[in-house]
Amino acid sequence: MNTLTDDRIDSMRSTVMHVIDTDVARRGTRIRRTIGITAASVLVVGIGGYAIGAGDSTNDSASSAADSGGSRSAVGSPAQLNSTEDSAGVKPSNSKPIPPINREPASRQVIVTGTVNVTVKEPKDVAQRLSTYVETIGGRVDERTQNNDSGGGSAFLKVRVPSGKVTATIDHLKTYGTVTDVSLQNDDVTSQTEDLDARIKALQLSIDRLEKIMAAADTSTEVIKAESALTTRQSQLESLQAQRASIADQVQLSTLSIDLSQKTKADNVSPGGFHGGLVDGWNALVSTVNHIVKVVGVLLPWAAIAGVLYAAYRLLMRRRRG
Repeated sequence: MNTLTDDRIDSMRSTVMHVIDTDVARRGTRIRRTIGITAASVLVVGIGGYAIGAGDSTNDSASSAADSGGSRSAVGSPAQLNSTEDSAGVKPSNSKPIPPINREPASRQVIVTGTVNVTVKEPKDVAQRLSTYVETIGGRVDERTQNNDSGGGSAFLKVRVPSGKVTATIDHLKTYGTVTDVSLQNDDVTSQTEDLDARIKALQLSIDRLEKIMAAADTSTEVIKAESALTTRQSQLESLQAQRASIADQVQLSTLSIDLSQKTKADNVSPGGFHGGLVDGWNALVSTVNHIVKVVGVLLPWAAIAGVLYAAYRLLMRRRRG
């Protein structure tokens, strides 16, 4: 058995300390390596984020340049455009290009309606002449009524005339008689027509996409869903198109309600001369005699009764005196 001397103890201590120092050094190297890798990762992520942000800014600039008339290469390749359009739900690049939206100010869309009152000599004749005039200037008559009575005739017309001929039509009415009253109303429907046009265009694009989906559908379920959506879109489109057509018709052809009344006629005296006066006088005499004879006929029975009573009274008075 060996004795632990001071030298051996020092040797063992040195060995243990060396092992400890080696282990500490190894652990420090691992920690520094981990910290270095973590820092490098953070640096790489930061540089990547910066690069992505810069790329997005570049793409935004390129997109703006393309919208303002730049070349297609600034936005991306056709494959990228197709991928972007498909993911956004717009028409593929192999279809007809969508025309750019016109940003120029649209002309005002105004619906003109009005009422006009006119006094004329012969409403029936004027109504016929007015109907012919309206048709010659490109309008039409939607309603026409005439009335002939003892107090004077009248007529009513609801006509549609081109919007640019409203003033000319009112001036033309003055050639038939006296225009006594005019009332016109202007209704600006510009914003309404622009909204309808935008909705119609959107529905047409949606219908085109649904038709392509139906053509590319692989299962009956997909076909049924696409067909149901397509039917709904087409119904909405037809309704909007009908509204737009109605507004366009009202803008193109203004509506005028025209009331034609007959002028009051003065009492006419039929000329008769001496013969007419003689006839009127004889007729008046005959009428008077007829009235007198009628009165005498009514009073004659009462006069007879009064005469009989008077005779009886006179006879009675004579007998008393005698």
